[in-house]
Amino acid sequence: MTGEFVPKSDRVKELFKDVFIPSAADWAALREKVQADGLYHQNRLAVAPNGSISYINDVSASIHPITQRIEERQEKKIGKIYYPAAGLSTDTIPYYTSAYDMDMRKVIDVYAAATEHVDQGLSLTLFMRSDIPKGLYEWKKENKQTTRDLSILRNYAFNKGIKSIYYVRTFTDDGGEVGANQCESCVI
Repeated sequence: MTGEFVPKSDRVKELFKDVFIPSAADWAALREKVQADGLYHQNRLAVAPNGSISYINDVSASIHPITQRIEERQEKKIGKIYYPAAGLSTDTIPYYTSAYDMDMRKVIDVYAAATEHVDQGLSLTLFMRSDIPKGLYEWKKENKQTTRDLSILRNYAFNKGIKSIYYVRTFTDDGGEVGANQCESCVI
């Protein structure tokens, strides 16, 4: 650990007033003890749920951004099912932005901040439109997605300490979603 994690805002300080927050010295002492004695059940913090598990539990997909306000999924035995985003209501609609309409560097920043606090890797997915909205990325001169876009985002993620990118999903002009594991040529 390189720094102290302490509440910054008055509201968070109030919430944590009776909670012990380990200092850098506490973590250093623990590190020495673990190096000497090992650690049983060391992987205690994993980020979940994401994808289908979140639908079953009627919660958001953890730190994963939503792809649609109401997502249509094809279930094998029962057909189409529609899942509204967790907490979606008439009042909250303006606060929901599709991952496909976000600058992926903001998503990478969230994952990078969370990575420091979990024992296991995070399942980071990049969401790209096949036609990237004008102004979303300052390096874009044309709206078509290119391998350069992906390279820039991968390098950004690497420099932020992201260990891996799990998927790259592309939203096509016809409203379809394609993952790199489904059609390699579609994401290039």
